[in-house]
Amino acid sequence: MSGAVEHTDILSVGDVVRDRWKVVRKIGGGGFGEIYEVLDQLSQATVALKVESAQQPKQVLKMEVAVLKKLQGKDHVCRFVGCGRNDRFNYVVMELQGRNLADLRRTMTRGTFSVSTTLRLGKQILEAIESIHSVGFLHRDIKPSNFAMGRLASTCRCCYMLDFGLARQFTNSNQEVRPPRPVAGFRGTVRYASINAHKNKEMGRHDDLWSLFYMLVEFMVGQLPWRKIKDKEQVGNLKETYDHKLMLKHLPSEFGTFLDHILTLDYFTKPDYQLLMSVFEKAMKSHNVLENDPYDWEKCDSEDMLTTTAAANTAQQLTRLTPAYLGMANASVLPGELQRENTEDVLQGERLSDADNCPPIPTPTTPGADVWEEMDRNRNHKHAQSMIRKVRVGLFTVNFQHEAFSSQLLEY
Repeated sequence: MSGAVEHTDILSVGDVVRDRWKVVRKIGGGGFGEIYEVLDQLSQATVALKVESAQQPKQVLKMEVAVLKKLQGKDHVCRFVGCGRNDRFNYVVMELQGRNLADLRRTMTRGTFSVSTTLRLGKQILEAIESIHSVGFLHRDIKPSNFAMGRLASTCRCCYMLDFGLARQFTNSNQEVRPPRPVAGFRGTVRYASINAHKNKEMGRHDDLWSLFYMLVEFMVGQLPWRKIKDKEQVGNLKETYDHKLMLKHLPSEFGTFLDHILTLDYFTKPDYQLLMSVFEKAMKSHNVLENDPYDWEKCDSEDMLTTTAAANTAQQLTRLTPAYLGMANASVLPGELQRENTEDVLQGERLSDADNCPPIPTPTTPGADVWEEMDRNRNHKHAQSMIRKVRVGLFTVNFQHEAFSSQLLEY
């Protein structure tokens, strides 16, 4: 016996959360939480449930909920379904997506994406980054496994941004950029982190764009110069001394403008998103790339591992869920000081409350979509306003007063 403590999952197959979400299977997990595929018994939709232990010192779901709510209605963002807490765990429920970009790239025969796929994915990722910046937040963990394609026929060509646990609000209540801290600590994933992140500097909007640049190079080449280096400090030193213009030989010529622009940015400077978007658009034009061209994983040639025989099967073919589909794989270790730095003086009014357990935006009635019937809306609204709450998880039951529940804040 090694003496190691065996980890016990927070939930089990068949458990029901809030008399509503029935656990189908666990699809991801890490040191900070777990993800489950669950059946929403109100809408009969399959959705994703993220949970973290209430006793866990480094809690990130409060930030996840805050950012997800801010982004509702924007492209490339999962639909928020609900959130809450009990004395065992905190949870957030959101739209379920398909395979993430890290997994999809690895399924390619050469481990790379074509110019066509890289440009169109990059354009969508840039749009997602601009969206989160527009509501005053930085993502701070831009990487392939934090972006996934939709799982339905209507969404399988849309790329979604995932995992906001490391996000930080960079603006104050007056929409002014907050003063940078002298030392912020490392945030992100070593392979894609900016030089500023390695230096423990306060990260800004440009740092998310540096991570996107590294992603694009990896999409085209299959690796980055520091891929085999595991030491964070060594990777940071290599990034600082490496001539990044050498990477441009792997990208369309238009990306010299992209690199030149992000090199001029600092913490306070707003990126010229329109200029950066024009880089993708010009490159698409020069390489004869059309928006409706098939993505690499949609092609039916013999070189690709993923094949399909009919367009109707495409979404299903690509929905094998992996631990990384919601940013769970290669999850960054959260430093202790992160426990409060994200929400201090910024998210004091944010709470995980069952009163939020209804869709914040209308869902279009389209084939294959998650549709909320009006009676389900009414039923859920009444359910959320009940003064006495009961949380049932398998045989575990907790009774509590709604107002006491919703007034409790998650300490970060």
